Amino acid sequence: MFGSGTKLTFRDYVQGTWGSFDTPAGRVDYVMTKAKLGGEGDAPERQLTKSLAPVREIMDAGDLDFNQLLQRDLDDHRVAVNLIPYLLKPQATGPAFFPPIVAVLLPFRNKKPTKFPALGEPVTNDHDDATWQEQRAGNAFQVHRLLDPDGEPHGANVGKLWWNRSEASLVVLDGQHRAMALLAIERTLSNSWQDTSGVKFRSFYEHQVRQLINTHGTTEVDLEKVEVPVTVCWFPQQTGEESRPHEAARKLFVDVNKEARPPSESRIILLSDAELGNVLTRSMLSALRGRSEDARIPLYAVEYDNPDVNSSRPARWSVVTNVHLLKMAVNRCIFGPPKYLANLAQPIIGRESPEERDEFMRAQLDLETLLPSRLDDGGYTFDCKSIGNLNFPIGKADAISERFMETWGTAILTLLSKTKPYAAHATSLAKLKEDWHTADTFASLAHDALFGGVGVFWTLRASHEHYLETKNSGDYRIPKSDVIRAWEALKAKEDDFDRYRALEYLESTRPERMKNCKAAYSVYNTHACQLGLIMTLGSLWEMRKGMLPDTRIVDLPKFADALTAAWNTFFAIDHGKGRDRKLAFSKTITNPINQIGNMDTPQAVYFRYFWMQALAIPHAWQHVADWLPARARFDAKLGQARRMYLDLCTKQQLKALATSQPGVSDSKLRNQAEKIAATSLKRALRDWFFVSEEEFNVWSANAKVGDQQGALDLAPTTPEAAADKE
Repeated sequence: MFGSGTKLTFRDYVQGTWGSFDTPAGRVDYVMTKAKLGGEGDAPERQLTKSLAPVREIMDAGDLDFNQLLQRDLDDHRVAVNLIPYLLKPQATGPAFFPPIVAVLLPFRNKKPTKFPALGEPVTNDHDDATWQEQRAGNAFQVHRLLDPDGEPHGANVGKLWWNRSEASLVVLDGQHRAMALLAIERTLSNSWQDTSGVKFRSFYEHQVRQLINTHGTTEVDLEKVEVPVTVCWFPQQTGEESRPHEAARKLFVDVNKEARPPSESRIILLSDAELGNVLTRSMLSALRGRSEDARIPLYAVEYDNPDVNSSRPARWSVVTNVHLLKMAVNRCIFGPPKYLANLAQPIIGRESPEERDEFMRAQLDLETLLPSRLDDGGYTFDCKSIGNLNFPIGKADAISERFMETWGTAILTLLSKTKPYAAHATSLAKLKEDWHTADTFASLAHDALFGGVGVFWTLRASHEHYLETKNSGDYRIPKSDVIRAWEALKAKEDDFDRYRALEYLESTRPERMKNCKAAYSVYNTHACQLGLIMTLGSLWEMRKGMLPDTRIVDLPKFADALTAAWNTFFAIDHGKGRDRKLAFSKTITNPINQIGNMDTPQAVYFRYFWMQALAIPHAWQHVADWLPARARFDAKLGQARRMYLDLCTKQQLKALATSQPGVSDSKLRNQAEKIAATSLKRALRDWFFVSEEEFNVWSANAKVGDQQGALDLAPTTPEAAADKE
């Protein structure tokens, strides 16, 4: 309409209808325009198609900062199988139409998030036979708005946006699958995949696009008619050194998608700043992303990109944990509520008081020494004593996260990195990565699915499922593409990993030992087992605070080191009578302590008992004795946990007996159940945890007198133990 301007200094630009709106992210200006596949190659609408980019092509996966993550993962399979055909196939029922893509201009330099220069004051310029209001942010971007003869914004609301590709990128905020469909067609037809950072995803698309073009012919596929509306946004108030444009983009993403199909739980944790718990969880992931040789688990051992809306446990065989577990760790250790850490006979059940949780968080992070009693942030006044999960100063989020990572965050990652089962898993995965040859395209895709590309694993899985469905429907001619070969390569690598892990953990690859290893990890990699491990840290820290009032949270990482040393001592005990303690939590060993029928997350309280019981062995205890000087108090709490676990075993036995012996009285069944459960636990403690039958019988007799009081009577009364009685 007005050309590109007579003094253009920026290569990329769009023009269209100007608009502005206010959101929780602040003011947003935008230009409504369109992206095209056909037409002149240098037309702005055609260039816009090439400029739209998902985050994965703008930022290196290895440099991904979870505080700058903007999007859901791309489902390449959905784009290739559904959206591209929708655009290219002739539609008998009417034209193809996509709702607008929303893209935001954000600062990047060398694929690293940066900040824009400050936006200058408006000036008036005449060019292209019109008068414009111009604002410029250094060499990063420039905006023009058409003025009428009186110097006011023209009623046509025409605007332009230019940007410098070396300092800014258009990131697709909403509609990234639609944008990827356009990009895939454009790159395939122009043979330009190799010139882009998305070349690794070429296999997902190129064959599909060429097949559709060849099937329908260029006469039926009129690219001139393929146009998609695009809203290009920018944040005029988020420029300069104090700006936070990427944070604003995350807020806008959440705002735009409130009424859309809900993102997965993983994505909400990675994106949302609405909860402090999410911010703290992301800080642990970012610490793993930036790891050096610090013995922490690698980021690729953590599943954080699961696209399922409800995901309660890791789905990949390669990972040791997932983002949901990290969020649970933050939830229990930082927000509590304290009853779940202090009372070891308390099951996880019922509603929790937000006020109690927030108060506990402020104490766990010692916010009074970090923040002033009153502070202003973003135009709001905060009282330090009112800060909570849903009410916190976003401008201080970095400081709060840093306090968390200096204390609890590092301690939690220490447990998941150095405790023998998890250290062995991570070491084996690193060896698999090191030994993996990626000369072929499909091998490279498979490797990327486990160690690099966010979302690639799920795309390979979906593509393979589609391949099998098509083949089972009778179409045996469907070719086996590199994508399908990549999934098959992943399945083969799973067997290699199992051997690596069995050798690392059990020092053997004999079939029986490999079977034992898999059975053990089917327990160790559950949320219940891992959360029980981390709740042990929280409970023992509460215990330490009761023993030593001057306990400081800065000592938490060292305390976690002591705990891992103690547990690793337990796991390393010689195999008396073939009893390898590395299998002690498994359900397939003789006389197992683990009788938990349903290992869902709330069962973490019972796994906490297992982890504590392992600490009670003399060789293990020596590593934590100085941290917990009042041993009687530990024994009392251990007794509470054991009593609760024995009650669970009794209930499970009672249910089984009621099914197998219908008509027998409840009292008789209960007596049988109590005897079976107690005998089973006694044998497990004798065989795996060095608790003699005499010791167990004394404990059991005292426990029947009264759960907590009976446990306290196990050891000589001390002032510390007396103070612990309730």
